Amino acid sequence: MRVIVKVCGNRKAADLIAATEAGADLLGIIFADAWRRVPVTTARDMVSELRDKADNPPPVIGVFVDQPAEEVNRTGDVVGLDMVQLHGNEDETYWGQIERPIVVAKRLDQESSPSEAARVLSPIAEYVDSRDSLALIEPLVEGQPGGAGVSLDTELAAALARRFPFLLAGGLDPSNVARIIGAVRPWGVDVSSGVETERAKDYSKVGRFVNAAKRAAVSVVL
Repeated sequence: MRVIVKVCGNRKAADLIAATEAGADLLGIIFADAWRRVPVTTARDMVSELRDKADNPPPVIGVFVDQPAEEVNRTGDVVGLDMVQLHGNEDETYWGQIERPIVVAKRLDQESSPSEAARVLSPIAEYVDSRDSLALIEPLVEGQPGGAGVSLDTELAAALARRFPFLLAGGLDPSNVARIIGAVRPWGVDVSSGVETERAKDYSKVGRFVNAAKRAAVSVVL
């Protein structure tokens, strides 16, 4: 079993490079209205430096929340994004206006049954499969579009992982990611606050997180 690791919320080139050196498979930069938001020109320079300094750098994903499609596409062009993550209430009509492969993020109610959650995820899974794109799930926290540091119920996540490939986000850190991968067996995991110290990427935590996730994936197979 191989688990894809996405390190999100990177705010400077050194963050991207450290995550790449640790073995991350995907890198995220936030362009939505949040404290981790990165100006477009700064992100452009970050990505340029990453690609200058790293051999075979991972794809870079820009995260947006209910922003005009024209803005998303323009930012993707300026920065050189590989993918776009949509973390708001965007619908299929909106998805079709985005010029890059997308990651559709869905927040799930912790009280949902597996069948209820599967009904929510089914159209997303069908769409992203047809577009060479990805799905991401995390727990619903009222008033938060993401990054709330809360973990999704593992039984619910595991039931969904048996049916759909997705990135699992929410509440992951170096101390729990191996256990959660073993319990859920997701296609991939996404981390941001779990590898930070005082609102900055902690490169020791990034390395420990990626290592724990990769080792857990091997253990699941064994």
